[in-house]
Amino acid sequence: MNKTSFFAIQVCLILVFSGALGGVLFFTDVYDDVESKIVEVLCLSCIKLQPKTSKEFTFQTANKKSHPDFVVNTLKNRGPILIQYGEKACAACDNMIDNVIKPYFDLEFEKTKSFETELELENMDFMYIYIYIDDDSTDDERIGSFDIYDKDHITGFPMFTIITIEYDHDGVVKPYYTSLYGEFEQNQDYEKMYETFNELLEFSNELYDRNIVGFN
Repeated sequence: MNKTSFFAIQVCLILVFSGALGGVLFFTDVYDDVESKIVEVLCLSCIKLQPKTSKEFTFQTANKKSHPDFVVNTLKNRGPILIQYGEKACAACDNMIDNVIKPYFDLEFEKTKSFETELELENMDFMYIYIYIDDDSTDDERIGSFDIYDKDHITGFPMFTIITIEYDHDGVVKPYYTSLYGEFEQNQDYEKMYETFNELLEFSNELYDRNIVGFN
């Protein structure tokens, strides 16, 4: 092969890869407004990722920032918290809402709007807060809380965060949380998901009732 032919092949390959990249960039324009609100976040079901979820609670926030005011105020005045984070074009988010959250908590709400309500479940009182980052009415503090509670640095949706209070090693009562990611199970055994939520909510309520007197 002479140099002229080899050069021509190189040029063709560059054009092909450039065109493919251009197509990717064009078709990802739909995510630009998401990225303007928060660091790029993946829909876990879209990339077929089922991350291993650790149920371990921690005091340390993911990005070393303080717990947001809306969380602290809710813990002081209302009870432990379950936060669900969602975005548009996320099949796993829709699946968890339709097949777990709504039936388990007997809720009805619009999936494209942030929402919160106080719930009582089997003598457990807690706040359910749904943060939909593509809802223009969702404030920056709530959107930014995603990075605060992404404890395993998965950077993906859906993410569920359960926040309660506990004494730390210095004897001070502080927010204490865990985050779960993805759809939890590959199959349709939603009972397993219900059990997971129930276990964690019972634990968070026990801690909250035991420690609220010392939470300032």
